Amino acid sequence: MPSERPILLISYLDVVLVVLGAPILIAIGVSAAGYAIGGGAWIALRAVGAAIDRIPALHRDVRTDTATKLGYMLSRLFVLALAVILARSGSGRDAGLTALLVIVFAFTIQLAISAANRPRRAR
Repeated sequence: MPSERPILLISYLDVVLVVLGAPILIAIGVSAAGYAIGGGAWIALRAVGAAIDRIPALHRDVRTDTATKLGYMLSRLFVLALAVILARSGSGRDAGLTALLVIVFAFTIQLAISAANRPRRAR
C-alpha cells in the first residue's frame, strides 16, 4: 500500500537544493549577498507556508481555506519581489539577479514536485 504522504525530503527538495547549492555557487563567484537574500527569503516563506498548512482552524471550511491560501500566495509573491528589490538596491545589480535566479529556480522545483505529488482523480 503506497503512502499518501510524500517523503519529507522530496516535499522540500527546493529547500534542500537551495541550501546545498549555496557553497558551490558562491565558490564559483555568484553574489553571496544576493544568494543569501533570495535563498533566505525562499526558505523563510516555505517555513511560513508549512506552518499555515498545519493550523487546523484555517482549513475548517472551504471559504477560510481558500482565503488563507490566496492570502499566503499573494503575500509570498510580494515578499519575494521585495527581496529581489532589496538585494539589488543594497548590493548591486549582480545581487539582485542572483536573488531572482535563486527564487525562480526554487519555485520551479517546488512547482514540479507539487505537480508530481498532487492527488490523482480516479477515472
